[in-house]
Amino acid sequence: MRLMKPICRPMLLVIPFASIAATAGAQKGAPPTSLSQSLQGNAKEAYDSGELLVNNGDFAGALTKLRQAYEASKDPRLLYEMALCEKELRRYAPMQSLLERYLRDAEGTIPENIHAAVEQALAAIKSLVATVTVTAIEAEATVLVDGEVVGMTPLPAPLILDLGKHTIVAKKEGFETSEQTVDVMGGSVASVTLALIAQSHVGQLVITSDADATLKLDDRVVGVGHFEGQLEPGAHAVELSERGKEPYRAMIELHEGETRTMQVTLEDRRHPPFWPWLIGGAAVVAGAVVGSYFLFKTHDQTIAPAGKLGTVYLP
Repeated sequence: MRLMKPICRPMLLVIPFASIAATAGAQKGAPPTSLSQSLQGNAKEAYDSGELLVNNGDFAGALTKLRQAYEASKDPRLLYEMALCEKELRRYAPMQSLLERYLRDAEGTIPENIHAAVEQALAAIKSLVATVTVTAIEAEATVLVDGEVVGMTPLPAPLILDLGKHTIVAKKEGFETSEQTVDVMGGSVASVTLALIAQSHVGQLVITSDADATLKLDDRVVGVGHFEGQLEPGAHAVELSERGKEPYRAMIELHEGETRTMQVTLEDRRHPPFWPWLIGGAAVVAGAVVGSYFLFKTHDQTIAPAGKLGTVYLP
């Protein structure tokens, strides 16, 4: 397969491009077999599509097809050709990873000249990538780099990233997402710590009222004039009171993750009418006076003049 011609600087990858597909997978002493001849079924179909896309200059599409061919066949020679596509896309970190896997998986079947060329390419790539160690406080969190999943914490090895800016994210169910952006230099070593904070299963309640109003929640005083805090989801009794004001009482239902705000203005206390009380009081006093008059009034008597007998009238 004539996958591509070396169009970049020779120092980046000095490998006989046309010969690798035929020789890399052959055992020593056995006649070389090309990928086009050895692949079968879906693997061969994907490989042929990849060859066509490479000839049209579509290296991203070719990479997808070559990856499909590798998943179907596990032929290590496809790792090498995938690395060539990554080179044309100027993604040197995945290119390095693919070449290292190729040397490991095809060990013992790679011609000496090609092995030396791959080693030379790996040495050149080191100045174009950075090593980033990612540490997460929480285990079994999914780590993404620029939107692509790279593994679960704890990561088994540092990440190899192309020079430039990268967004590193850690996600885990029940925790807040942690994210950091790093700007790495070629050949540098960096470290990133991602702290995942457990999500709170509470609601937020904010109450604002008169400056001197006493605030109670569930029969417990929680502030004067203002309250802001987290509560367990569910029903809660709210009570506000102030001297000379009508009290306010209400039951609220707070949901998980909800932020609820209450603005309460207490009204002046309403007194009963004053004049009816006075009139009633006056009536009571008048009744008492009349009663005492009849109680303490002396009986009427008629007495005959002295020295003259007469009739005595008794009342």
